[in-house]
Amino acid sequence: MNALSEEKFLLVNQYIGLLETIEEAFGHIFLCLEDLMFEDAENLWDDILAAFWQIYQSNQVLAEHFFDRPGILSQFENFESVLEKAQPMQNTDYILWEGIIGEGIYPAFSEWSREITKQFRPYYIN
Repeated sequence: MNALSEEKFLLVNQYIGLLETIEEAFGHIFLCLEDLMFEDAENLWDDILAAFWQIYQSNQVLAEHFFDRPGILSQFENFESVLEKAQPMQNTDYILWEGIIGEGIYPAFSEWSREITKQFRPYYIN
């Protein structure tokens, strides 16, 4: 196991926790859309976007801590493709949300999340 300072350990654990929370939020969005609870889905989407911004900012901080880990750095760069998938959601009709999220944004996030989690696995306790 790779030893981390307490600060790095806490950062990585919080980061992984945020990824898990986003995963749960996506599940709730799908339930809201299924039940035609569009306002709730929109609130969850706003929360996910805020979390995406937090990930983006955290990637910049963590890149300084993991500058010697090209696999991690590569995944930080790959997160931008997740952000690009989220762009079509602006001013989109709720009826299209399930397709855009379910076929584009969520799969991109889920795949990216699995990969960054694999990269961080030696550094955190799940």
